[in-house]
Amino acid sequence: MNKIFLLAFALFGFISISKAQVAVGVNFQSSDTFITVGTNPDKEFFGEARLGIGHDIGLELMGGYNFVRKSEVNAYVGAGLGLLGHHHNHKHHEDHNDIYLAIPVGVLIKPFSNTRNLGFLVEAAPVFADHSHSYLRGGVGVKYTFR
Repeated sequence: MNKIFLLAFALFGFISISKAQVAVGVNFQSSDTFITVGTNPDKEFFGEARLGIGHDIGLELMGGYNFVRKSEVNAYVGAGLGLLGHHHNHKHHEDHNDIYLAIPVGVLIKPFSNTRNLGFLVEAAPVFADHSHSYLRGGVGVKYTFR
């Protein structure tokens, strides 16, 4: 776990040096915790890679569309394709991967007028998985955009 945080801080440093418009964040979802790296979330269309670091490691790629774009708030809808690896330590269970589709709907709130780089998000998404049942996940997060 410490290696993941060290890697995340190294990524933060590299992005800040490159001066790219890249957003990084942490999403605390009901299903997992995600470290995120993506394009500028203030653009009409944006993309994001989400690394799940909870009890199972997973990866989700999400494309989003901002249907509301204002300096203090964005509202978006997207589509995500994910892969979640399951590991069972019981001899009657096999290891398997779940491929899933998520449809996130969220709001990114940028409350500080002196910096619109920092935002807080609220998101919900129906998730449709192949090996397990479908469910609704929800959560909150924080996002910082390097400009």
